[in-house]
Amino acid sequence: MAPLLALSATTATAQGVWVTVPNLPTARAGLASSAADCPEGLRGTCVYAAGGNQAPEKFEAYSPSSGTWATLPVLKTPRHHAAATTAPCPNGVRGDCVYVLGGTSAAGVSRVAEAYSTETNAWLSLTPLLADHNNAAAATAPCPEGLRGTCVYVFGGDDSATAEAYNPATNRWATVASLPTVRSAHAGASAPCPGDPNPRNICVYAISGTNANPLSVDFYNPVNNQWGPAAEIPTARLLGRAATAPCPDGIRNGCIYVVGGTSSPNTVEAYTPVTNAWVTLPSTPTAHLDHGVAAAPCPRDTRHHCVYAVGGLLTEGATGTTEAFAIERQSGRPQPRPEPTPAPPAPNGPRPDPAPAPLPKPDVKPQPEVKPRPEVKPQPEVKPQPDVKPWPKPEPKPEPEPKPDAKPAPKPPADNPQTDPAPDAGLDPELDVPADDSEDVRNTRHAR
Repeated sequence: MAPLLALSATTATAQGVWVTVPNLPTARAGLASSAADCPEGLRGTCVYAAGGNQAPEKFEAYSPSSGTWATLPVLKTPRHHAAATTAPCPNGVRGDCVYVLGGTSAAGVSRVAEAYSTETNAWLSLTPLLADHNNAAAATAPCPEGLRGTCVYVFGGDDSATAEAYNPATNRWATVASLPTVRSAHAGASAPCPGDPNPRNICVYAISGTNANPLSVDFYNPVNNQWGPAAEIPTARLLGRAATAPCPDGIRNGCIYVVGGTSSPNTVEAYTPVTNAWVTLPSTPTAHLDHGVAAAPCPRDTRHHCVYAVGGLLTEGATGTTEAFAIERQSGRPQPRPEPTPAPPAPNGPRPDPAPAPLPKPDVKPQPEVKPRPEVKPQPEVKPQPDVKPWPKPEPKPEPEPKPDAKPAPKPPADNPQTDPAPDAGLDPELDVPADDSEDVRNTRHAR
């Protein structure tokens, strides 16, 4: 630990650009965000927004490849200030799931754990959390000793230092080492461990929030089941949010991007684990606090990576403003393109939202599926044409008789055009997932 503590936080200016993307259809704060494969009907990787104060049941997804939002099945337990992360689905369900954990429901602080399957477009009920976690953080990393495969971690929350790990292979929670101090309204993510050049060694980070030292950053190492201090963040903030994405140009391995929060709602900073240092990035155009953050491909430029800030609070109330930070300098500002015509939704698939929707009424009822009508352009008036008589063919002139002493003209070669040769010819969404001792062979793919 001594070499690690010898490193200190530094600030620098890095290149990058923020762009505005279509608004979150339902403006809200206190939402949870993560990125995962898109459901059927959308392409590529999507940014998901779950719950929130103004619409605790809402679940929506943004597709960067199409530049549109879609409304998905509502949460089984509506809530706000839950934590979210992406990890392999529980045993028996293929693909990745978006896990929504804890938060506050109509009944109070919730221990509910649910997972949305991107393969089935449905919610799965999981084994409840072992403790209350409201305003907590979540991340995905390798399981600690005694568990196998990839685990989902949830840590901290209101007056809590508790940390838990969920094993999708067994549908069971286990208590791991507690945070060094009580921490709430903090940011969380997983990334390579501090000062470790091996990017496969993943740690879980708890950043700022309510703490004895609001600048502090703690990291959990699953290998030894211990928390330790990392470099302090330059700007303290509450209700800031974080996601892991490739580092800015010139910096190796993955970085943690912390966006917004109280006292600094436009501030963006990135932590580089390999150097245990912080970098200051361009500020967001719009203030964001109590919002969602996720990392996904850039809008209509999916070769490059972006960090998305979704919704949150403004002085006048909740907002649906969504912005994306293009990390790589060469990606620049994505060129505007005409808005695509939404395709008809697939059966049982997501329903595209071509335009932002107004704030919903308290009693939200599902809207009937409406297929977009093709745009009909008026046809130009066709004027009648006068009768046109065919042009008379000229009568052939008689060939002159050859003179006696004249030699007959050579006959032209017969037409013989060349022709081309012929061408050659199991899982019940309403029930807990059963325990299974099968080994989860997947490594951490989604560190958010």
